[in-house]
Amino acid sequence: MPQFHESGGAPFALYKTIFPLSVSAALSETPGWLATALVGLALAGDGYSTAVAGTFASGPAAGVIAMSIVLPGIARRFGVVRVFYFAALVLVASLLCLVAAERTGSLWLWGIGSFGVGLGASMRWVLSDGFVNRLAISAHRGRLLAFHETIRSCALGLGPLIAAYSTDDPAQGFMIGIAAAIIGALITIGITLPQVTTGRARLSDLTKGIRLAPFAFAVAFLGGILEGVAAAAVPLYAVTLGLSAAAGALLAALSGFGNIIGQVPFGAYADTSGPRPAIRGALILAIIALAILHPVMTSPFASYAVILGFGAAAGALYTLSVMEASNIAAADVGLLPILAAIAIVYTVGDLLGPIIGGIALELAPPAAMPAIFVAGCALTLLFARKSRGNG
Repeated sequence: MPQFHESGGAPFALYKTIFPLSVSAALSETPGWLATALVGLALAGDGYSTAVAGTFASGPAAGVIAMSIVLPGIARRFGVVRVFYFAALVLVASLLCLVAAERTGSLWLWGIGSFGVGLGASMRWVLSDGFVNRLAISAHRGRLLAFHETIRSCALGLGPLIAAYSTDDPAQGFMIGIAAAIIGALITIGITLPQVTTGRARLSDLTKGIRLAPFAFAVAFLGGILEGVAAAAVPLYAVTLGLSAAAGALLAALSGFGNIIGQVPFGAYADTSGPRPAIRGALILAIIALAILHPVMTSPFASYAVILGFGAAAGALYTLSVMEASNIAAADVGLLPILAAIAIVYTVGDLLGPIIGGIALELAPPAAMPAIFVAGCALTLLFARKSRGNG
């Protein structure tokens, strides 16, 4: 492990160590965001309702939740490194299911493949975050985590971007996802991975972490909702307003790239002022972007700018929730249980976001969808002002 001093900046060697882990995480998560966008669009194209399409698009999120609950125990039993590499096999097998689903039209295969992609992505995501959190222990922790999340967040842009160019042939998009998963596994071979504490690997560790840092987990939950909305509900929203499926997927991709842009500024702000003020800033940006989303949807460049800002705010919420929760609770229950619990509540949000968005589009005027999520951000901002925490 690279050496550094708490009083100084993080050396280049530390960034160099984190870089391949971050790239691997991005490539491993790309299939999850690809499936989140493309499964819903493919089913909508086959004539299914937006509610059904949004529900199946949440399959990867459901897989992440299921795996995150048991991941600390699995990692403790079989070893963190073995589980880390086994996840790539799970991703490839699940993506092959989605290729078969697209060819056969089987809803069972759509469901199994989507869920399996979430299982594999969860293992790679949570363990990669664990490795990087273990390394990022200098005074520049916010910037180091933001560096990792900036690269990892490329998945939020790459997945929907692949989907945007695969709407005519979804199977081709899923094959690209297979290539990404394989490359993501290969580039970490030979790296000496740091130890990640698994705690007692009991479910009580996950719930204790939530009790110790409720605001951090509320922020992670909202961040998951917003990113799920961006990846799956925004494309359906665009189609409802008369835009093409490719245009909707492009908006999802731009949100992902906004996530990339926002990580370092919010991470640096958290280093200087604490996670809590940075969280408030991200919430205010999300509220503004959502409030003006509907009026600008028919203007390409204006909608692109708003979606970029929305993605920057949504992505920063996850990173900042990790900082706040690990600062408060990791010493009591272990780092991996905290990250797994964050992944669970974040992904519950990611699971609910497309479902809520799809149902809203089905039952209410299109303008109601962003208004619902403005209300959620406003409630969390109120929680931020009333609760105690860093900053």
